[in-house]
Amino acid sequence: MRIDELRTVGDDELTADIVIIGSGPAGLTIATELSGTSLRVLVLESGGLTATDQVDALAEIENAGAGRAQSDRVAGDRILGGASHTWSGRCGLLDDLDFRRRPWVSGSGWPIRAADLEPYLVRAAEHIGIGYGSGFTDDTFWQLAGRAQPADALDPTRLRPYFWQISRDPVDPFDCKRFGAHVKDLVAPNVRVLVHATVTHVDTDPEGNRVVSVRVAGEDPRPRSVRARIFVLATGGIGNPRLLLVSRQSLPGGIGNRHDMVGRYLMDHRCGAVGALDPAVAGSALERFGKYVVKTAHGRHTFLHGVALSPKLQEAEGLLNCALWLQEVLAEDDPWESVKQLLRGRGDRHDARIAVRHPGLLLAGARRRLIQHAGLPHKLDRIELRCMVEQLPNPDSRITLTDRTDRLGVPLPRIDWRVHTEEDSTVRRAAAVTVEEFARLGFPTPTLYDWAQVDSKRPPVLTDWAHPTGTTRMSTDPRDGVVDTDCRVHGVRNLFVAGSSVFPTTGHANPTLTIVALAVRLADTLRTFA
Repeated sequence: MRIDELRTVGDDELTADIVIIGSGPAGLTIATELSGTSLRVLVLESGGLTATDQVDALAEIENAGAGRAQSDRVAGDRILGGASHTWSGRCGLLDDLDFRRRPWVSGSGWPIRAADLEPYLVRAAEHIGIGYGSGFTDDTFWQLAGRAQPADALDPTRLRPYFWQISRDPVDPFDCKRFGAHVKDLVAPNVRVLVHATVTHVDTDPEGNRVVSVRVAGEDPRPRSVRARIFVLATGGIGNPRLLLVSRQSLPGGIGNRHDMVGRYLMDHRCGAVGALDPAVAGSALERFGKYVVKTAHGRHTFLHGVALSPKLQEAEGLLNCALWLQEVLAEDDPWESVKQLLRGRGDRHDARIAVRHPGLLLAGARRRLIQHAGLPHKLDRIELRCMVEQLPNPDSRITLTDRTDRLGVPLPRIDWRVHTEEDSTVRRAAAVTVEEFARLGFPTPTLYDWAQVDSKRPPVLTDWAHPTGTTRMSTDPRDGVVDTDCRVHGVRNLFVAGSSVFPTTGHANPTLTIVALAVRLADTLRTFA
């Protein structure tokens, strides 16, 4: 793909068949899927090849709700590659249950089924650098891995096994996929990327039924016009509703907001450590509920074994979807981290000294990786039992606009993120069930923190996980959401939305695999639509 600075491009070049706003995993997946077609595709990225304070300031927010890990910034880096610049690479699948309407979860239910995404998961896996797109999150993992399924199974009425995959970069095997680093190497003569090109307004016809152009600005704050037949918003769970809300020249409430739904149902994942396990006695627990290395058609990939609440227990007790796993917290002098830095050319003498001081751990790691196909035995500071819980959909958890503007004159988003006692009680119940199941199976049991005890009155120590979701939710009825099942904005025939903002619910799984699968699906839609 060709990458250019906005300032170097003439006005006559600011036209395309399809304009994609945002170059994160969703936007670049769509562009890549459309490469080699007859469609002229233009990707507009607010940031550049590296992060700068001036561009980062465009992501400022005003926080009016629950505390967030980054209270003054939007999750979603303004840089080529978007959020993939800083993501952890952990990939999971939404459960079938997440797509269904659950009577005990108000606002739940997607207008599409899990099966509707299945055809796109293989291509999604290739885009994000994992070995399998589906069929890996439950006990089917053991067959994929060529391993015998453990005889001491979890009680299926309480917990179920859950597996995550860790993304692997095609160039750097020690890192997860960084989308921006590979843009220049993609052969796509019909796709062009403009960096330092911030969209400040979406212009529609007077009735608001069709997008005509978008206004874009760079180092020079004066707006320029970009025209296309089709437009795709792919700027994240906060950026997408912000852009719809600020685009109010034709419609006072913003685009797609006739029913006051844009920005509502803001969700995230609430995460935290609920307990700890002594590394000295954790051996058998880590061997079972740890990392596995599996040979796939795309190379060797790492999987993490955790647990999740069973659908039966969720329904019986009115719980949300929640998963837990053992997280190894590395010691400062872990030799394997030093070896990784040295192999990547980023290490120094300090890393070399750490590596040579731990020959036994390095030999054990080589044996585990090459013979046992398991995770590396790191030197640990501690082992935490961590959780990730979905949020209750709430229309009052929302994004609106403030009176303040950024340097380009765009109103800042006001974030009123709500948390709920149902999430707290789900986490406490899930933690207790996990400890009970570990004990029943004969594994060392984590010690729960005081706040995580079922009867605790202490405030939960949970934070967001930078997964803003749900703010342009998918619905069949325009009164219930912002986009339809094709991810097209209700009532606007040539405007589409990509990313987690279209999720009606979050499930407990990291969102990127679902985001990219929906992006592949949207690219197929755009081929026929265009």
